[in-house]
Amino acid sequence: MSSKTRKKINFVLLALVVLVIFTLTNLVFSENGLDEKTKINLTNKVNSLDRDEVFVDYSAFKSFKSIHHLEAYKNFKTAIDLKAKYTKFHGSVLVAYKDQIIFQESYGFKNPVNKTSLRSDTSFELASVSKQFTAAAVLMLAEENCLDIDAPVANYLPDFKFESVSIRQLLKHRSGLWDYMYITEAFWNKSHAPNNQEVVKLISAHQRHLNFTPGSRFNYNNSNYVVLAALVEKVSGISFENFLGERIFDALCLNDTYIGLPNRAIDFVANAFIGYGRGYVNLPPSFHNRALGDKGVYASSTDLFRWFIALKNNKVLSKDYVELMFNQDEFDTYKYGMGFRTKYTNTKEPVIYHNGIWDGYRNGLSYFPQDDLVVIVLSNTQNRRKKYMQNKLIKEAKAFINQPNVVQNLSSKKKEKELVL
Repeated sequence: MSSKTRKKINFVLLALVVLVIFTLTNLVFSENGLDEKTKINLTNKVNSLDRDEVFVDYSAFKSFKSIHHLEAYKNFKTAIDLKAKYTKFHGSVLVAYKDQIIFQESYGFKNPVNKTSLRSDTSFELASVSKQFTAAAVLMLAEENCLDIDAPVANYLPDFKFESVSIRQLLKHRSGLWDYMYITEAFWNKSHAPNNQEVVKLISAHQRHLNFTPGSRFNYNNSNYVVLAALVEKVSGISFENFLGERIFDALCLNDTYIGLPNRAIDFVANAFIGYGRGYVNLPPSFHNRALGDKGVYASSTDLFRWFIALKNNKVLSKDYVELMFNQDEFDTYKYGMGFRTKYTNTKEPVIYHNGIWDGYRNGLSYFPQDDLVVIVLSNTQNRRKKYMQNKLIKEAKAFINQPNVVQNLSSKKKEKELVL
């Protein structure tokens, strides 16, 4: 056999191998019901991981389709649809029970001016709901013995001058720091906003004293979480954006989660608006968006849910650290854990939650551990309709899941199997 013939045969064999691999890959994707966008994102993430690394693709999770025929479900959905209509709510909502989505809907518009519709994968600036990601990042470093949360911040962040302030006190909003936005507006004279490291230097240069003895009281203050993001950068040696991207977003396959102002230009991110007269006007970004940690994460309702169940089920951190975030050590005495607020309802039911408002976005995540119920509301029009929608959704969801026929249907269904690569 001539060398020319061998080359032709080898080429044909190689082409056949490529064709078989391509066909099998498409079969795997199609069998799992993944759309084209998810295919691309999932393929990119697989290629970026080591061959031996294993992760869960949470897009394989599905909602309880079997409950949609129930009269109770139809009444529940009708009540929420009507509330959205009457309040002119723009945003995405999600209800999950025992780690499974039982209701998810988008209402209104991504852009209410040109009537661009919202989609289930539309992402929103999470505002202060972002703080839970910052707290988790710090605690991941603590779990890896890269830092001690009871040590002074200055041990790891030399530009931070208040040596009596510990990392734990930043996490719990008990530091006594001033609001960095006021300091920035008073003393920052550059055209671009300061980043996290520059905010730390501004605080050290212009805050003369702490508002109170660190640890002596609670005072919710965004400066705490901006300094924590700067701390993550110093200890990890990479930017805060890259740390969250590599250690959380990619690890959990959160395809619709981003961080930083430039992501508002992405087609899948909702624009922010405020009501004006009978219409809406676009809200441009405010000046303080270069500093992260207190805000700056963008996520869809689905991704925020995926993140939260991974966190509460100890897939991101060990149980001890998750309990610190959920304020289990001080639930009865203080109303803030680490990245989460906590409270008791009027019926003495514990709630772990956080709301956020920034640049026209209003959001909230509430977790009711006794029912294992998660309620997420994300909106892109700055008004109180989000609060009305959130209250209605919680009330109707709790009534819905506690109906006997609903409980029976939910209890009889097993969680969809996870796709593991």
